[in-house]
Order: sequence, then structure tokens, then C-alpha cells
Amino acid sequence: MNKTVKGTVILIISGIILAIIIASGIYILFGVVGIEGKRVYPESAAVNEAEANISSENTAGATVIDETATYQTMNGFGASACWWSKNAGGWENSKEILSLLYSKEDGIGLNIYRYNLGAGSVGDENIYVERSRTECFLNADGTYDFTADANAQNALAQAKELAGDDLRVTLFCNSAPVLLTKNGKAYGSAKKDNDPWESNLDKANYEAFADYCYNTADYFLNQGYKVTDISPINEPQYAWSAWYNDDGSCSMNQEGCYYTKQQAASLLNTIVKRFKNSEVDAKGCKVSMFESGAAEGEGSTAAAYIDCILGKGPKYVFRNLALRNYFDTISMHSYWSDTETKIKAAEFLSEKYSNYDVVCTEYCQMTNDENTGVYNLIAASEGGTNGMSIEYGVAMAKVIVDDLTILNAREWDWWTACSFGVYTDGLVYLNEEDHSDIQTSKRLWCLGNFSKFINEGAVRIACTSGTENLSSCAFKNTDGSTVIVYVNASENDSTTNLNHISYNNLDVYTTDETRNIEKTEINENTVNVPSQSVVTVVLK
Repeated sequence: MNKTVKGTVILIISGIILAIIIASGIYILFGVVGIEGKRVYPESAAVNEAEANISSENTAGATVIDETATYQTMNGFGASACWWSKNAGGWENSKEILSLLYSKEDGIGLNIYRYNLGAGSVGDENIYVERSRTECFLNADGTYDFTADANAQNALAQAKELAGDDLRVTLFCNSAPVLLTKNGKAYGSAKKDNDPWESNLDKANYEAFADYCYNTADYFLNQGYKVTDISPINEPQYAWSAWYNDDGSCSMNQEGCYYTKQQAASLLNTIVKRFKNSEVDAKGCKVSMFESGAAEGEGSTAAAYIDCILGKGPKYVFRNLALRNYFDTISMHSYWSDTETKIKAAEFLSEKYSNYDVVCTEYCQMTNDENTGVYNLIAASEGGTNGMSIEYGVAMAKVIVDDLTILNAREWDWWTACSFGVYTDGLVYLNEEDHSDIQTSKRLWCLGNFSKFINEGAVRIACTSGTENLSSCAFKNTDGSTVIVYVNASENDSTTNLNHISYNNLDVYTTDETRNIEKTEINENTVNVPSQSVVTVVLK
């Protein structure tokens, strides 16, 4: 080989090596794999073996738990105060209502309260349900009035009195205050079918909105509340604009604001900058990432927003650095997502964002969501339904188990704790004409099978019921107790035995058609789980 050819070969090889080094640097820098190490949740050989041996012929299986295989640590369970508290919070029996939600003795012991920071749509008759129109702490002249929303504040105070000082409070916005929006409304202007969607908040007011979020958080913290989160962006992937009626007028059902994924990232950068290293931050209040309207995976709108806010690809690596370093959770709503969809969402998050925890911050059984498990029941109800029966509670419980075990959600919140009228969105139903008329749905008590016994700080552990069609999840509380929740959505009674579990004593609580978290007996180490029921076992 002559010198010229040899030199050419060396040059080519050197170039290849240099290209590999540069490519490797770019690969790491732009986060194709990710700068952080990937978190992998453990598997349990014992639980996997028991799952593999489940047979339809073996109706009486054995529960297996594995405390060495641990998953998420729980914040707890909660519900929203939209929009009932602005009325019922001023009723003479408001504490009785709040007790059903936040008392461990008289209710279901929720520990998370989602307080709506209203945008100031009160008086806007285009919002056709008066209860959905809200007061706002920000006045038209830019001053603040924290005596506003007095009934809602009273409901929050009573929740804290019932739940204790450790009550976690999330402040959330459906829209920026009307003082800051483009059209002076708490929703987008009406559009024709082919008109493009448009955000109702101009970038020039991002800092003012950040100040509003900061000042309201500061106020509630100074009132002695444990404000853990402020959530400024709710379901940004939807239009949230009014519609034209036949007579040319406009209507809207609630406050809301659309943001493109780039606008959402820009707004969050502004708000995070306002909060980071502040006095409010030092008191434990963090900004939540946008709340996605659905739990979806690769190729979905939800994934596109997450990529734009947390992604480390070439488009986002420097732009998103502050957000990636700040956030530790991803907020998702459980609408529109069946089990398979959630599995895909979990795979997407595991592959790209495994170091962020999931919080499921909203869900109700919307009448047009085919994934509720009660869609056919709703459709068959002439004139609508509130879904008070056990089937609705059990269907919700299955959603909770999916979210806790597939998404590893560390928080689970129902949409509106109390409701009026006819719709499947309430835990408790109220009557404005007769305040003493308080109706509890089976959803309330089925949620209580989780919230009364799984405490903040509880760690999920691997579990299987060992029985076909019997969903389960298990948690280890900080006091050492173990909680197992079983959900039987079938029409047949089921059983599971605890022969493989060591314990000193236990309590069993059943919610079914006739019982509401009622303490029930266990027969020779066998737990009875009736058809259409949720059963909680507390091992001590």
C-alpha cells in the first residue's frame, strides 16, 4: 500500500471515529436516550407466577403480595370543589356535606382538596349554568380582594377542620382572570366550524397571570393551608370556545382556555420562573405541569404536549431545560382512556419520561365516554341519570385500580365532589331548594374503600388476587399496616384466601348494593368479594 492510499485510509478511519464521537455527544446532549438514568419499576416473581396460574376454573384463588417489589408513594385521594362550594359552602349544613368527603369517621376521609381559582365570569349569562360562573380575587383595577369567593373559602376551611392540617390543597385555574384575557371572557370567542382555534391569553399577559397564581398561592399559604400545587393550565388541547346558537347568540358551559403546545410551554416557563426559589416555593407549593385531558401514549395529542414541555430532542433541548429540571410529575385526566390506552401511555412515559411521577387529577363518568364501564347503562337511561347504583361505583373503582397499577399514579382525584341536577359527575348530590336533601352515590363509598385506608406516604407493593375477574392493588402504610383493595365487577360472587400472607389481625370493609364501607366478617382466612362490590382488607 503506497503512502497516498495509506494516508487516505487513515484519514477515512479518523473521520469515521470523529463522526462517531460527535454523534455520540449529540445523542447524549439532545437526550435521545436521556441524560438522566431510566427508572425501571421492579417485577415480583411470586406475583407473576400466581398471575400465570390464574384459571377460570379456579374461582377461589390465593392473594399474593410482595413487599420487596415497591412502586409509587401516594399523595392520596381528593376531589374538586368546582362549582358547588360557591353555593353550598354558605349553607347552614355545609359541614355535614363536607364531613361525607373529608371526615374519616363520618365520610370517606379524602386528604386532597382541589380549589378552583375562578376567572371572574360571575354575571356572564353566556355561561348557561349559573353555578359555573365564578368570582375572582383579581379586581378590574388590578387590585386583589381576598374576601371574594367567601362560600368556597368557607367550604375549604371546613374541609381542613375535618381532615386536619395535613390536608393537601391544589389551586387550579380553568382560565386566566377575565381582566387578562383577550376578549374579557373566561373562554374563547365563538368560532365557525373551520375557524382555527386560538388561545384567549396573550403572551403579553403571561407575567401578569404568573403574578396572579403566585399571589393567590401566597394568600392561601398565609391562611395556614398546606398548598402543595398550583395548576395554571387545564386540558389545553381542547378549544374551550363558545358556540353560536340558532338565533346568533353565543353560549358556553364553563370557563376554559386553549393553548398550543408551544404556548403552554412558554406560559409554564414564565410561571415557573416566578415561583422558583421564591418564598412560596420554600413553603412547599410547586407549579403543576399542564393537566392533560386524557392519558394517552405515543402519537397522541397528550404526548405531543408532553414532548414539547419536557422533551430533549433538538427542538427543545435548551428551551425546556428549566421545565425539565423543575417538574417531577405529569398530570393526566382519566377520561377517554381504556386499559389498553393507559398501557400505551405507561409505555410512552416509561420510555421517555420514566423519572416523572404520574398524578391522575380528574375523572368522572361522562355520558359520551365509552370507556367508563357504564356507558351502556347511561345510554339506556331515559332522561339521563346520576348513576347512584353500585355498578357506577364499581366501574369507577376499576378505573382507579388501572390508574394506580398501570400508570403508577401517586394521586387520584374525582372531578366534582358534589353535584346538582342530573349527570354522572358527583359523589354527593345536593338540592338547592332543600338543603337537607343530601344523596350519596355508590361512587362516594367505593372511593372511600381506597381513601379511608390508603394514607399519604403509603407505598404500593406488588399484588395479585389470584382470582380471575378480581382486580386488586395493595399498599403499605407508614404505620406498618397493609391495605389490599379488591374490585369485583362481575355478576358472580368471588373469593380469595390469605393463606400466603402473614398478619396478626385484620379488618374487612365491604361496599356493595346494600353496604357502604361496612365492616364484614372473614371466614377461615377467606375473603368474600360479592358480585358488583369493592372490598378492602386492612392487615395489621
